[in-house]
Amino acid sequence: MSDPTVNNVSAKLEELRRRFCVKAADEFDALNRIAELIRAENASCDDLNQAYRILHRLAGSAGTFGFSRLGEEARSLELAVKPVVDGCPDSEPSSTPIDGDFCQRLSVLPSLLDIKDSKTDVQLVTRPERGHDTSDVLIIEPDQQRAERLIKGLTLYGYPSRWQRDVDGWQKHVESTPAVVIIRDQTFLASSGQLPDSLIGLPIICIGASDSFSQRYALANEGAAAFYCEPLNLPVLADHIQRLLTEHFDAVTGRVLIVEDDPELMEHYRLVLTSGGMEARTVAGDPALLLPALADFRPDIVLMDVQMGDVSGPALARMLRFEPEWLSLPIVYLSAEQDRELQLDALAKGGDDFLTKPVSDSFLLRTLLVRCFRAKQLDKLVSLDSLTGLLKHSLVKSEVAKEHARCQRLGHESGVAMLDLDHFKKVNDTQGHRAGDLVIKGLANLLRHRLRKTDIIGRYGGEEFIVALPDCSMERAQQLLESICEDFSKIVFAGNAGEFTVTLSAGLATLGGYVDSENAIEAADQALYERKRAGRNGVTAAAL
Repeated sequence: MSDPTVNNVSAKLEELRRRFCVKAADEFDALNRIAELIRAENASCDDLNQAYRILHRLAGSAGTFGFSRLGEEARSLELAVKPVVDGCPDSEPSSTPIDGDFCQRLSVLPSLLDIKDSKTDVQLVTRPERGHDTSDVLIIEPDQQRAERLIKGLTLYGYPSRWQRDVDGWQKHVESTPAVVIIRDQTFLASSGQLPDSLIGLPIICIGASDSFSQRYALANEGAAAFYCEPLNLPVLADHIQRLLTEHFDAVTGRVLIVEDDPELMEHYRLVLTSGGMEARTVAGDPALLLPALADFRPDIVLMDVQMGDVSGPALARMLRFEPEWLSLPIVYLSAEQDRELQLDALAKGGDDFLTKPVSDSFLLRTLLVRCFRAKQLDKLVSLDSLTGLLKHSLVKSEVAKEHARCQRLGHESGVAMLDLDHFKKVNDTQGHRAGDLVIKGLANLLRHRLRKTDIIGRYGGEEFIVALPDCSMERAQQLLESICEDFSKIVFAGNAGEFTVTLSAGLATLGGYVDSENAIEAADQALYERKRAGRNGVTAAAL
């Protein structure tokens, strides 16, 4: 059965191709008029510049719509007329000679619209079937008891897990696609090249009883993302799962802002990128709309033409760099310009990469996914705590302040909580700082999976965390935090002195019940200290 979404996008792309052909026909008429002026030796510099601009556009866009022959010929003619245009000082008739067959070649261009590429059907890379928010783990393990122990442990960290005895069992009982696969090393190597399509490309963690260089190399060579030797250290495994999930999601998503003056080409890029799982918005017509679009959309990357009518892409890029907020925003130029010196000059004025039109849809998508992934990784170095992957102190306080303002504006109830690990100094002193780091990361992962995507989570400092719960009653917030405290106390960690557990204390306050977010955080902090004095391992709510 055909996919209606793909069919709909394909129909839109076909309509854009039709619009390109209509516009091209009008441009051919303009080129024919200019050719007559050239033959009469009456073509002005303005006329030749118009011809150059038309040929430049055709050279950059024709191939995208399936007319590579037209694009190649337009490129050749563009290069032929460029020296003449560069030598024009004003709008007077040009005295610089043009190659004798130039006008004849211009007249042949319309016929090239009849020559389509052999493969003109749109090959869309569609959005993955699995939901972006899934954290399901598929465990392929022949030993049911071992699988059940692993499932029980991962569930505490918020990873719903399913079990299949072997790969064939998964193939016969396909349900929703998991986010991560845990499989025994020998099973993975034995099934090399035979994994079901639904599992190909997923992060795969292998576990095994023996560890050696050759074994690890063989697993890496077959595409495994990680290997753990038994007995398993569950907190370490859970932390690795979280990193793999984050990296996998970042690698197949991204937010792109497209700045382009050719409406058909711009919409084509948007449709291709969105069908491939990215978020894409466009800015056209008025360059003054660029800054508001950036502030509203917050893209990972900007895709920008070098020349858009009278507007220079490099000048726009340099203007963006006026604002410290956009200094690190990657800007990729996509232009028909082939002159390497001009490309380097454009990059020197604020760009990060240069793609030459025409570019295939798949190459464009892959390039921007890679660029977005790298941009997000660099952004995390600035905004996220390196140990936990949660918001840093200053940023999480800023987000809590925004939620406080929202509470004041809309009148809804939200909670803010301060959380602290009990007797954490003792953990570091007796179990070692590496074990202490695992405890901190273990709590971060538990919070990330037990709370909603809309909740705000940050590392406040040391072993202290802060959480804001939008649109959540105090009763519901207290129940949720108490269940988190209970589940966290059941997680077993391993350290220098053997296995151990850690408890958690929390203080809760109504965010909107205070004059500002600072006072609300202070109230939650005082409630936390009350919890500590009352015996730890639980939640205390501040009284208004």
